[in-house]
Amino acid sequence: MNNVLDAIPAEHRAVIIDELARLEPAMLTELRATKEPSSEQTRAVVDVLITEMMNNLGPDWRPNERGQAIEKAIGAYYSAWPTNE
Repeated sequence: MNNVLDAIPAEHRAVIIDELARLEPAMLTELRATKEPSSEQTRAVVDVLITEMMNNLGPDWRPNERGQAIEKAIGAYYSAWPTNE
C-alpha cells in the first residue's frame, strides 16, 4: 500500500477519486501523498461524498445509480479507515 487510496477496493476507489478530482483536488493530492488519513482528512473526504450522495437522490429520496455508488464508496472508505468518532 502506497497511499490512503490504495487501501480501498478499486471499484470504490475510482468513485472517490472521481468525486475528489472534481470537487476537492487538493484533498486528492493530500491523500495520494499520505499513508494514513488524519481525522480531519477523513471528515473532509466523507463530507464531500455525503454531499454528493445527497445531490444524487431521486424524487423518492433514494439514491440514484451514482448515489448508490457513492454510498458504497463511503462504506469502503470506512472499512479501510475506521474511525473512533
